[in-house]
Amino acid sequence: MKKIFLPLVVLILIISVSLNYAQETEKKNTDIMGDSSQNKSLENNVPSTSTKSVKDDKKGISEKPQEQKKSTGEPKKDITQDKKIEAEKKKTEWIKKTIQYGIQDDRIEAIKSALTVKDPSNKNEIIQLLDELMPQEANPEVKKTAITVVSELKSNSSTSWIIAALNDNSEDVKITAVYAIDTLKATEAIPQLVSILKEQKFTENSNFTDALIRTLGKLKATQLKDFAIEHIKDTKTTDNLRQLLILFLGDLEDISSKDFLLGIVKDKDEDTTLRSYAAVALAKIGAKDTAGDILEIIKEIDSYPVNKRKDYYSFSMYCTAALVKMGDSNAIPRLMEALRSNNPVVRLRAVELMKDLKDKRTVDILKYKMQYDPSPKVQKAAKEALKEMGENVDESK
Repeated sequence: MKKIFLPLVVLILIISVSLNYAQETEKKNTDIMGDSSQNKSLENNVPSTSTKSVKDDKKGISEKPQEQKKSTGEPKKDITQDKKIEAEKKKTEWIKKTIQYGIQDDRIEAIKSALTVKDPSNKNEIIQLLDELMPQEANPEVKKTAITVVSELKSNSSTSWIIAALNDNSEDVKITAVYAIDTLKATEAIPQLVSILKEQKFTENSNFTDALIRTLGKLKATQLKDFAIEHIKDTKTTDNLRQLLILFLGDLEDISSKDFLLGIVKDKDEDTTLRSYAAVALAKIGAKDTAGDILEIIKEIDSYPVNKRKDYYSFSMYCTAALVKMGDSNAIPRLMEALRSNNPVVRLRAVELMKDLKDKRTVDILKYKMQYDPSPKVQKAAKEALKEMGENVDESK
């Protein structure tokens, strides 16, 4: 019995040890697998270096086209500018060829197109061609156009042939040349203009004579002062030319004409238009000491009966305008009264004079006129006058 029990005990011990070993091994395997899962989880939470690198590469790729676009943007501008330069060069060549070989209407249009050319070197090429061709030009319309264009372009190189055009067969060309001389302020032409003016008939109205007087006044041809006074006094001189010569004396700004001009203003037998221009001429030459005389004339007109006063109203306004230009404060009440006139033309003229005077005492009435005057023209003029005086105005009105 003892022999059987001992081996049985040994067998049970062996089985028990084997089971314990198996359980221990299983536990170890479980722990190992758990650690592996945890590691996987950690690996998933850590950013991938290789993924970031790929993204960076993609970003770099996506930025490259923008950089290329940006870098190629500038050359496009240069290309556009080059195209513009090339286009104007072609335009200049067309203008030059057309001036030389085109039909007359096309030549005129080509010359006018010179005003739209921007590049100075291209302009100069056209001007040089005109300077070469125009002295011998036979077509008056082409020549007129060329004279006007080169004067607007302020081409001093063209002065000589423009002065020569004063002797052209066409009166239109001569008139255009006279005004171009004024535009260019070509004072070297004064002797020839004076000589030509003295040859004109003052018993007949002429656009050419008109142009000569106006231009010589702006060029301050003071040597003609006595000549002008002589023809103003001459009753055979046309009314239009007498008026122009009065304004000519004003343009000269020669104070020595004061007594003669004041005499015209005071002469009740003289034409009121001539007297009006003489009053303005006094203001132009700066004869401020005549303001009192002019004011007396205005007061005298005010004393006339209503029907007679109407005939002198224009003269009265010119006298008031003269006081304004002289800076005389006595003009203010006159202008205020004129703004109450039923005549919109009178009110408009008064507003224009107020703008020249720029006196703050007129602000309130101008604001009223801007808003409530029956005439839209007067409203607009009042607004402009206020702006000139530095007042804030509502642009929406």
